[in-house]
Amino acid sequence: MPESKAKWDEVGDRFNDLARKVKDRYDANAAFGEAEKEQMQDALRKMGDALDAGFTAVGDSLRDSAMRDDLKLAGVAIADALAATFNDVADEIRKAVGKK
Repeated sequence: MPESKAKWDEVGDRFNDLARKVKDRYDANAAFGEAEKEQMQDALRKMGDALDAGFTAVGDSLRDSAMRDDLKLAGVAIADALAATFNDVADEIRKAVGKK
């Protein structure tokens, strides 16, 4: 799991870098006063913190063995649903071809 943590940390770092670049570009183009700039910086900081918290939660969830088991069960359910759907479609095709 250390590799997956490193990968999720990289995702968080990239989004933080992206938020910083957006902030820098906004600062360069904005004609606001100091108070408005501080509000924008605070909002961007909060957005970066929220993204970091979200990706940390996803990473923590993926490291949790019970969560991985639930994810596997969800994956099996999706596979079963897809298989049933394809079987239904195949039956309908057989019926349509058989009528001609």
